[in-house]
Amino acid sequence: KKIAFVHVDYEKAGYTRGLDMGDYHRFDKIFAVSEEITDPFLKVHPAMKDKVFVFENTIDQKAIIEGSLNGRGFSDDYDGVRILTIGRLTAQKAYEVSIAAMKILKDRKVKARWYVLGEGVLHRELLSLIKKEGLEKDFILLGAVQNPYPYLRECDVYVHASRFEGKSIALAEAKTLGCAIVASDVSGNREQIKDSNNGLLCKLDAEDIADKTEMLIKDREFAGKLGENASKEEIWGADPAVLLEM
Repeated sequence: KKIAFVHVDYEKAGYTRGLDMGDYHRFDKIFAVSEEITDPFLKVHPAMKDKVFVFENTIDQKAIIEGSLNGRGFSDDYDGVRILTIGRLTAQKAYEVSIAAMKILKDRKVKARWYVLGEGVLHRELLSLIKKEGLEKDFILLGAVQNPYPYLRECDVYVHASRFEGKSIALAEAKTLGCAIVASDVSGNREQIKDSNNGLLCKLDAEDIADKTEMLIKDREFAGKLGENASKEEIWGADPAVLLEM
């Protein structure tokens, strides 16, 4: 038996039938990691309708909580608000918009520092943009780390402002650890964040990201409530036994 997994909004990621070379017909089942990304896939591959099912990402919440207590996260001596984002340094993650949002926060005299965990092809380009905006001490690329969970536990706000998603594992991990979350209102994120309940949804716009982030920075009671609601959710994802039923 052969299984394929679709982890991203197929259309927005730029995938085509030509790129796939018609290989999807060779699979017995095709699993999309969220409801919202099934339709974009089927628009490109309508003939696969009877083969496509939802199989959500699985996470181990107990291991995430234990990992957050194992070791330390931030090692600088900064005493202000810490904003965190986790993700590859790629166009999908729209870091240039987050950098612009940090510039807005700095101009508003909000005492905050934004950190990014992850590596990718845009590292040099983003460093150049950070320097251009004068944010060398305000928007920090930390690179990839083996254990990101202590950083999630220690941050004040977690921002996940991407252009599109499948169903982000980083977002599920942030919820598990009770982070106050700001996420872009796009496919995948909408399935995980209920606006003003377990996080805030925002437009992929520097001003709106800055507004929502500043709201959580200034209203710590509200931020804490969102984090508390998020941490109470059981996020088990799919049951791998589904695979055995094939």
